Amino acid sequence: MSDDGAPPEPVLEVPPPQEIKILETAEDIQTRRTDVLGHYAQFKDYARTKRDRLEEARQFQYFKRDADELEIWILEKLQTASEESYKDPTNLQAKIQKHQAFEAEVQAHSNAMTQLDKTGNDMIQHGHFASETIHKRLEELHALWDQLFRKLNEKGIRLQQALKLLQFVRQCDEVLYWIKDKEAFVTAEDFGMDLEHVEVLQRKFDEFLKELGNHQYRITEVNHTADKLLDEGHPDSHTIASKKDEVNDAWHRLSTLAATRREGLFGAHEVQRFNRDIDE
Repeated sequence: MSDDGAPPEPVLEVPPPQEIKILETAEDIQTRRTDVLGHYAQFKDYARTKRDRLEEARQFQYFKRDADELEIWILEKLQTASEESYKDPTNLQAKIQKHQAFEAEVQAHSNAMTQLDKTGNDMIQHGHFASETIHKRLEELHALWDQLFRKLNEKGIRLQQALKLLQFVRQCDEVLYWIKDKEAFVTAEDFGMDLEHVEVLQRKFDEFLKELGNHQYRITEVNHTADKLLDEGHPDSHTIASKKDEVNDAWHRLSTLAATRREGLFGAHEVQRFNRDIDE
């Protein structure tokens, strides 16, 4: 096959010119007739082979055109699939929806690869003169197609991981904000001016302790989510572990401050009760 995909030319064997003889006998006529018919049959074979080769050339050009168009399409989609949009945490939900639509578009286009496979393999099975080239071209396209699907899968995973990280960090920040707000309560220097005042402060503190206990589940959830993400091999494991430690440290600090506040109120209550007993 030539570089432009043209088939090899069939060879028509042309007998050397012969001296024209006068046909004198029936045998001469029969011999001449046989020669002419033989040459005519050879010409028909040549014409049929030529026609078949031209048809194969036409088929190959259509195959080449479709293969080139599919390759261009795959390369364009590979460029999109290789974009690292997941590194920017803004509008992640919209990016995930866009990626899902992109995946559906690629999946819907898979029939182009299937059809080209069928066309190429049919040509190979029928002994096409460019069978080797067709087979190699199909292998190249399949390699690109597989690469596209790998990139799609990788990007989909990274987008989901980015969303999980964003949600986890937001979850931690909400807990940390709540803890910081409660720290202001437990670090108050007011321990009451008299027994009644101390008892009011103790009742408020008891309500706080109840609230503190009701929020224990949030710390448990943070640790559970962090451990799950780390077990999954999340690429931002350092950030996850750091936020987990930050929440646990803040919770421990709040619990310690609460214990100190409880002891302080208890001591203040004892002092005020002692003073009351003395006054009485």
